[in-house]
Parts: sequence; C-alpha cells; structure tokens
Amino acid sequence: MIGRIILLLALTAAGVYFAILTALFLGLFRIKRAGKKQGNAPVFVSVVVPVRDEEKHLSACLESLLNQTYLNELYEVILVNDRSTDNTAHIARSFAERDNRLKLLNSAERDNITGKQRALDTGIRASKGEIILLTDADCKAPPEWIENTVREYEDDVGLVAGFAILKEENSNRGMLWRALFVFQSIDVLSNYAVSIGSMALGIAWTCTGNNLTFRREVYDQLGGFDALGFTSTEDTMLLQWVDRRSRWKVKPMLNVVYTKPSETVAEFTAQRIRWVSNSFQYRPSVVFFSVIAYCVNLFLPFLIGLCVFRVISYEWLILFLGLKIVPEFLMVYKSLRLFYRTDLLKYFPLIQPFHVIYILVFGIRGLSGRFTWKGRRYSEGKAGNKRRER
Repeated sequence: MIGRIILLLALTAAGVYFAILTALFLGLFRIKRAGKKQGNAPVFVSVVVPVRDEEKHLSACLESLLNQTYLNELYEVILVNDRSTDNTAHIARSFAERDNRLKLLNSAERDNITGKQRALDTGIRASKGEIILLTDADCKAPPEWIENTVREYEDDVGLVAGFAILKEENSNRGMLWRALFVFQSIDVLSNYAVSIGSMALGIAWTCTGNNLTFRREVYDQLGGFDALGFTSTEDTMLLQWVDRRSRWKVKPMLNVVYTKPSETVAEFTAQRIRWVSNSFQYRPSVVFFSVIAYCVNLFLPFLIGLCVFRVISYEWLILFLGLKIVPEFLMVYKSLRLFYRTDLLKYFPLIQPFHVIYILVFGIRGLSGRFTWKGRRYSEGKAGNKRRER
C-alpha cells in the first residue's frame, strides 16, 4: 500500500515537472539574436564592476572593457573596490592613469546588504549612464558586447538579462578538473535554459549578475539594493522586482561574456550554496518549480528500491524516468545549441546520476541561509532577526 502511494505521488510530481519543462522548452524558441537595426540610437552607458581580491583576473577584464567597439565618448567603466587585500587597487590605478573612461571608487559601508550589493550600489549611484551594464572582474567581454547589448533596448524594455559562458583556457589539467568543468558547463547552461524559457513566457525567474543590464531609471524607481534588502542573489531578485513591480518589460539576450569555472570542488560547493541560500525569497512560481524538481529527484531512489524489492514493476520506473529525463534532455540540447556548445551533449547521460545527488544535497544545504563570498561569511539569521555579515 505504501509503495503504491509513493508511486502515485512520484508520477504526479513527474507529470507536473514534465509539463513545466515542456512549456519552458517551447519558450526557448521565442528568443532571437538582436539585429543590427534593433533598439534605439546609441546612449551613454555605464559599466559597473565590483571587485574584491581579483588581482589574477582584473587586467584581462579591464582590457576587454576598454577595447569595445562602442563609441569611446559614450561609455564609462566604474570599478568599485570592495576592501580588497591584494594587488587589485594597484592594478586598477595603473589602468585609470592610462584611460580616463575608467573611474575608481571604494565601496560604501552599510550593514543592511551584502558586500557585493554595497559595491554595486556605490557604482550605480555614481554612474552617468542611461543604461547600466553589470559584469564581474573574472569575466571577459567580447569587443561588441556593449554595442550589441544597447541594441536590445526597445522603448518598453527596462532590463535585459545576458549570460556568461564558462571558458576552458587550459585543457591539460587532469581528468578530475575536466569532469568538474563539464558538469559546471552543462549545469549552468541548463539554468540558462530555464531563465530564457521563463522570460519568454512572461514570468521572469532567474538570471546571472555577471551579464545583467538595466535602465538607470528602473533602478532608481525601485529604490536600488537598499529597498531590495539583503540577498545572496541580488541579480535574480532585481530581475523579479522589475518584472513584478514596474511597468517595464524584461527580456533575455544571447549576447554573452566569458568567465572562468570554479577551480576546485570546494569553490564550486561554496558558489552553489550561495546561489540557493535565499531560495524562498523567490517568487512563488520559482519556489513551486524548485520543490517539484527536488521531489522528482528525491522520489527516484525510492522507486528504484521499490523495483528492486518487486513492490512495483519496472514499467512504472521507466515511465517515471521518461517524464523526468526527456524534457531535461530537450532543455539541455536546445540550450547547448543556442550557446554553440553542442560538443558537451555527449556527456549528458554520464552526469545524470551525479546531478540527482547534486540536487538532493545542495537543495537541503542551501536552506541554512549561510554562505561565503570573497572570504566573508554571511548568515540570514533566525526569522525576524537582523541579517548579519561576519
């Protein structure tokens, strides 16, 4: 009897999961690359980059940002130093001495938001641009990044969400590193597929902050990160705020930047915990989908056990796996095509068992509300208590 109840619940969850992913998959076909004549005339743009201990990556990032095809007199780069302890400030000053488009600021002190939110808000408040572009110091922007991004802005668009592709710069680092890179790449591109599909369907779910752009007017109207409050995923929360609380439209774009993958399992773990640490702050539809996805992965080992002990037949397990894996494969395949990474498709079957474990472990671990970013430890605290930085 219990086995049948588990089977019924599992198939119900899988059916809902299948329906949602299918809808998102169909939404992926609505996205198009911006044409040369799309959008308005060129406007002044501010690129804001928060930095903390980025001496290894900063030079490459600034080189890419200061060598854009966009008119030099129509953009500035604002670098906000968030109390770096390495050679970051010296590198930044050396670039600023050679190019007056680069402006250097120090992060303001405020306790109600995270260090990264403080740095971003400091840069945005000091910017002159009508359009704000955000990226990170470990990213490299293609030469036409600003130019192509500005083209995405029709009159009614307030926020445009781009994406960051993981770039493998050294392929001779061993099998374990290669496996971690492949897993991260497919995982990230799968998340991008969900992001694009949801925005195409008119319900913005997620985005990535290292390639996020919006009108300064929108940021001011919503009150900035002070109004948004403490969050480890300021990018996604800002996206959802614009979508839910403003008259502006949001849209995805296929104009990418390139970033580095996590170098170690520990770094990867810390990053993913930070991403899910405030999951229940998301809009209800995101929380609902997250719970359904978690339940589907949770039911899988139970159904395998029921089959092994002959409580249910293997036909039911095959049906369940079909409802789970088919839409996942379609989402991954379409995303890999959109971002020209179909070479990774052959690894999809290999990572499936690890992905189930990954979902189950990180889904629970992120509920603690504790995470680490750039050497700082944060805690959401208990319900009703002030969030704090340690």
